[in-house]
Amino acid sequence: MTPEESRALAVTILHSTMEAANSSDWIIDADGIPLAEPCEIQGQDGVAFSLGARSASRSDDPTSDVERVVEYWQSIGITSRVVSQPVPRAFGVGGPIKAISFSTAPTYAVSVSGECVPGDAFDYYDDYRAPSPTP
Repeated sequence: MTPEESRALAVTILHSTMEAANSSDWIIDADGIPLAEPCEIQGQDGVAFSLGARSASRSDDPTSDVERVVEYWQSIGITSRVVSQPVPRAFGVGGPIKAISFSTAPTYAVSVSGECVPGDAFDYYDDYRAPSPTP
C-alpha cells in the first residue's frame, strides 16, 4: 500500500465510523488532514496517518450507536471490544488499520491510527495548514 492509499483509507474509515455513530455536526481535527507520523516497517522508514473527530450531538441510545460502529468495524476486518463502564465505548485493532476508538462521552469522539507503510512522514508535513504570521 502506498502512503497516499493509507492516508485515504484512514479518512474513509473515519468518515464511515462517523456515519455509523448516528451523530451529526462532526468536527474533524486538523481541518481533515491526517497527521503523518514516522514509524518503522521491516527496518525501513515508514509513515502512518492518524485522524480524529468529535461531535457534541449525541443520540438517546449511545449503546446502540457503539453496537453499530462495532458492526461496521467487523465488516472490514477490525477486531473490536466494547467497554460499557463508565460510558459506552469501543476499541478496535487490525484489519486495514493499526487502532481505532469510539467514545460516547463527554462528546462522541473517533480516533483512527493507520498502519505503518513504507515512506517518509516528512514528505507529508507540508500538507498541514500553518496559521499566517501576525504582523
